Amino acid sequence: MKKMVVVLMGLIFVFSLSGVGVAQEKGKPGKPAEAAKPAEPAKPAEAKPEAAKPEAAKKEAPAKPVAYRMGGSVVSVDAAAQKITIKQDSVKQQKKVTLSVGKKAAKDLAGINVGDVVNVWVTDKTVTGITKIF
Repeated sequence: MKKMVVVLMGLIFVFSLSGVGVAQEKGKPGKPAEAAKPAEPAKPAEAKPEAAKPEAAKKEAPAKPVAYRMGGSVVSVDAAAQKITIKQDSVKQQKKVTLSVGKKAAKDLAGINVGDVVNVWVTDKTVTGITKIF
């Protein structure tokens, strides 16, 4: 009797798992009807020159500026040109990056010296914030 209950419970468990697999939707095939359509004949260039203008007027929206945080040690600071060079050692490859400093971050540039470890917030190669770590 105990074996029958164990076998019955095992079957219920197996069927419950297989129900999830059956419920999945299969991928939809592409539309072969569109591929079979013949190409439209070429229109003469004289037909409608106005038709080309709306297509040329459509422009892609400018890309959003990339904002990120990076950290490293300061290699050089040029307060007059508002530029800072940071060396990163803890990435796969060491890299030095020279960035221009924005107006808001320029006031924090005075407290930064060569050899300091800093975190900088960058938007399109312009430093928007500087925090001295040590």
